[in-house]
Amino acid sequence: MSKAPISTLILLIAGLAAAPLAASQDPAAPFDPRAFQQAHVGEPTQIMVLGTPHLSGTPDGWDPSVLEPLLDRLAGFEPDAIAIEALTGVGIHSMWAYRESYPDVARTYGGRAMILAGISRTTLAMDMPQADAEVRRTLAAWPDAPTPAQRRRLAALFVAAGDPNSALVQWWRLAQADRIADASISSLLARELDTYAARRNENHLIAVRLAVRLGLERVNPTDDQSDEQDPAINKPMEAFMAEPWLAELLADPRFKELAEASSHLGTPAEALATYRLLNSPASGQLDADGQWLNMLNRPSPDQVGRRRVALWEVRNLRMIANIREVAARHPGGRVLVIVGSAHKPWFDAYLRMMTDVQVVDTAEVLAKREE
Repeated sequence: MSKAPISTLILLIAGLAAAPLAASQDPAAPFDPRAFQQAHVGEPTQIMVLGTPHLSGTPDGWDPSVLEPLLDRLAGFEPDAIAIEALTGVGIHSMWAYRESYPDVARTYGGRAMILAGISRTTLAMDMPQADAEVRRTLAAWPDAPTPAQRRRLAALFVAAGDPNSALVQWWRLAQADRIADASISSLLARELDTYAARRNENHLIAVRLAVRLGLERVNPTDDQSDEQDPAINKPMEAFMAEPWLAELLADPRFKELAEASSHLGTPAEALATYRLLNSPASGQLDADGQWLNMLNRPSPDQVGRRRVALWEVRNLRMIANIREVAARHPGGRVLVIVGSAHKPWFDAYLRMMTDVQVVDTAEVLAKREE
């Protein structure tokens, strides 16, 4: 049987694809991907964005167990995947390679991951790209009931690939007696994983704990820090931030409540109330207006206000692309995104533009349930 030329097949596919659109859309109207949201086969992919304070800002002696009611409600969403605000191994490796252009960025945001990856290399003899490829191969053939040795090896691979948060998922899915050194995990790495687990961080205390509870094999790093601004705007930005508008914003009781959220997690009830506040539409609007509109609606030296907002949008868009990649692996499924609350209004807006995505109302999921 002879094969049709590729050009003929392309024309045929294009014609078939265009036929239903011509009947349902005004060909003169601007293209809008939201027009496809009711056209896809199957259920929409549900994405819920949880805005969080950075738990590193909690006071000394803070008890993470106060997050249990929050974890209960997030577990009720039953996500198939969890995305977190952490650099990917690819991002860490790339930014380290380009450290002359991004001084200190890889070290600041990926330094701990690079140190752990170096420790793992003593047993696995893999660099980050090699380990990332091996993680993919391992997960593709992952058994339903892995042995402790298999989990330890996967944990070591995640560490070597620059994803210590997913390594922690595997480490915590092991029984305490199985969290030991072996051919894959050195004694030093085992100690470092235990130390790493003790950090006050929403990626560990919410995302990893939830992944373990739900039986997921990993969390998905989706951060991007490649929006590093031009050093030439540092001084103009310092002058702009010294103007009265910023002091007035920080003194506003409504904004202060958002900025000090990590100090209001003292009890389970208070923690849940704080997360409800941060994830309300009103708080998202207040935060966006306070932080970013104030950089646009007034003059700034060398237009640094507009430039800073543009870079903020760059970072959010790149993170959304990473989240979309995670969602692409779960069509019709559910994805939970855990990110600093300042990102949430932007994430919700961008995700609503996606062709087969339904953005879930986080405030509704966190709403008080009847006892």
